[in-house]
Amino acid sequence: MKRVYCNSIIKQGSTYELEKKYYIHLVKVIRLKIGDEISLFNNTSGEWKCEIVDIKNNFLKAKAISQISSPRSEALIDLMFSPIKYQNSEAIIRQATEMGVRSLFPTTFKRTINKKINLDKFNAYALGATQQSGRLSIPKIDKLNDLKSRSDILSDKTVLMFDENLEGIHLSQAKIKSNDEILVIIGPEGGFEEEERAFISNASKNFLNVSLGHNILKADTAVIAALSLTFHYFNEN
Repeated sequence: MKRVYCNSIIKQGSTYELEKKYYIHLVKVIRLKIGDEISLFNNTSGEWKCEIVDIKNNFLKAKAISQISSPRSEALIDLMFSPIKYQNSEAIIRQATEMGVRSLFPTTFKRTINKKINLDKFNAYALGATQQSGRLSIPKIDKLNDLKSRSDILSDKTVLMFDENLEGIHLSQAKIKSNDEILVIIGPEGGFEEEERAFISNASKNFLNVSLGHNILKADTAVIAALSLTFHYFNEN
C-alpha cells in the first residue's frame, strides 16, 4: 500500500484532497484508480488506510477507512553534520531519516568544502525517505549555519562528537539518561579544528567524544556508523 504524508488531522470517514504531486505519482505513474487503497499518515493522527474516492484533472481525493497505527513518540536524537558533495549529502538525509533522527542541522566548519545547500531538495529527500521507511514524522531540517551560530542548540543537549582524531570512549561506557536530548556531531572531510573541538565541548550541556574505531571513515559513512551506534545504545538501554 502506497504511503502518503498528510499534514491534516486524519479522522475516520473524512475525505482528503491530495497535492498535485501525489496525483502525478499515484495516478499517472503508478496508475491507481478509484477504489484502490493508499495510506495517509502523520505523527499527530497516526497512519490510516484510505480509499481513493475521486480522481479529476490534477487532483485526487481519498477517504479515511480505518487506523493502521497510532501516533508514536520520536527518538530524542538530532544530527549536526557538515554538508558534502551532492549525492553524499542526499544519502545522509535519507539514511538519517530512515533511522529516526528528529532534526538535522547542516553546519559549516572551517574545513567544510561545500558551503551551500538546497533546502528544498533536502526536505524532498526527507519526505521520500519518511514515506518509504514507515516512520510517521518527517525530520525537521534547519537552514545552513556556521558552528558559532549553533551555541543555543549545543547548550541544551548531550553532545556525542564522533572525532576520529581524538581518543574517544566506546559508547557503551557512556552514562546517558533515557530522556536526555542527544545531538550527534560529525565534522567535515578533513576533521575538526582544535578551536572547534574546544567550542563544542565548552558550549555543550554535556559532552562526550565517542570512538568509531581505528579506521578513518568518509564523512557520509561516519554519519551512518555514528547514528547506528547511537540508536543501538538507546534501544539497548
